[in-house]
Amino acid sequence: MVGLGKVMEMGQKLQRRIGALQEELETIEVTGSTTGGKVMATVNGKGSILSIRIEQILLDRADQKLLEKQVYDAIAKAQEKANKISKKKMKKITGGLPIPFPGLGF
Repeated sequence: MVGLGKVMEMGQKLQRRIGALQEELETIEVTGSTTGGKVMATVNGKGSILSIRIEQILLDRADQKLLEKQVYDAIAKAQEKANKISKKKMKKITGGLPIPFPGLGF
């Protein structure tokens, strides 16, 4: 049986690793696109939007509602990719344990 001190130590180690992962996710850039790359959104590993690029040809002839949907879809695709990366990295750190743990802030 593992003592309480050992469990606390393991928890602190896990918390540090999760903190390092959160910092790493800030630096990862993931791009999603629609309309053959004419609309692109880039997000970080946490899913925060970093940039949106729209080719001029779409701006010149685009229907506003259609363009808004394309931008939304590109963002959603990028965020979905970022979420998959984050989950994969978290699973690697936790050995598949369900996270979040209360108090770990993730």
